[in-house]
Amino acid sequence: MSERRVLITGAGGFVGRALATGFADLGWDVIGLDRAFDEWPEDPRARRVIADLEECVPDGVPEVDLVVHAAWVTTDPQALGITLEEYRGRTLLPLATMLRFALVAGPADFVFLSSSGVFAPGDATEGLTDTQGPTGDSPYAKTKRDGEGMVAAALADDTGAVHVVRLGYLFGPHEVARPTRQGVSLVARWITAARAGQPLEVRADDPVRDWTFAPDLARALERVVEGPPAGRPVHLGSPCVMRDSQVAALIAAEVPEAEIVTVPAGGPVKPPMVPSDIAALRDFVWTDVPDGLRVLATADVPDGFGLAGRERSA
Repeated sequence: MSERRVLITGAGGFVGRALATGFADLGWDVIGLDRAFDEWPEDPRARRVIADLEECVPDGVPEVDLVVHAAWVTTDPQALGITLEEYRGRTLLPLATMLRFALVAGPADFVFLSSSGVFAPGDATEGLTDTQGPTGDSPYAKTKRDGEGMVAAALADDTGAVHVVRLGYLFGPHEVARPTRQGVSLVARWITAARAGQPLEVRADDPVRDWTFAPDLARALERVVEGPPAGRPVHLGSPCVMRDSQVAALIAAEVPEAEIVTVPAGGPVKPPMVPSDIAALRDFVWTDVPDGLRVLATADVPDGFGLAGRERSA
C-alpha cells in the first residue's frame, strides 16, 4: 500500500471519532467501524462503515496497516438492563471478531484500547503505574482485563506487533452520551452546567485526576506503533494532573456568573494514572488542561459542546 491505512472500531463514539479525525489529519487513510455514528469528520481520507462486530467484519474492508480496537460498552450492565453475561458478550465478542480479522489480514500493528478503569481505588496511594496489578471488580474493569489477556494470548506469536494501551481521564470536543457510554467526563458535565447557568459541583474530597486531551491520542498512538511493543500494558496519557477544583475553576473563569459548589464526596476515586516511560513518548508534547479548554472555548462545535456561543444569564 502506498498510503498508511488504519481501521478503528468504535469509531462512532467520542474516543473513536477523536482517533479518526487525528489519524486523518496525520495523513492516514481511515476506516471507521461502528453500529452507529454520532458524527464523522468531513475528510475524504476517512470512511465510515456500519457494522455489528459481534457477528463479523463486513466484506470489502481492505488491507490495513494498523487496527485500533476502541469499541467497548462502558455503561454498567445493570443500567442497560442486561445480564453480566450479555454485557460480556457485547464487549468481548467484537474483540474476538477483530482478533480473527487480524490473524487473517495481518496488520503490522494491533492496538487494544484498555483503561485505567481496570484498577481499584485501593490499588495505589499516589499514582497508578504500569507495574501495579489492577484489581478493579466492576464488570467494566473485569472485562477490560479479560480483553487485555485475550489480545496477548491470541496475537503475541501469530501476527504483527501487539500494543495494549490504557487510557485515563479524557476530555475534548464532540463528547456526548450514547447508549454504550451513558456517562460523559466531568469536564463535559461542568461545561454543560456552566452553559446552562447551573453550579459546577466539586466533591468535598476534591480528587486528583490525570487529564488527557482526546485529540492528542492519534499522534501519540502513531509514535507508539512506530516503536517496539512494550510487552505489557502501556499507560498512555498526559502527565497533567489536577484537582477537580482546579479544573472547575478554569471552566468557571470562562463564565463570570458560574458558581462552584461543594457536594458530598461519594465513593472513593482511584489515584491518577502515571504515564509509562517509553522512548517513543519521552519528547511528546501533550496539550495541557488550560490549553485544551481554550480549544473547546473557541471551537465551532455543532452540538454546542464548546464554551463558544454559551448563553449568559442576565
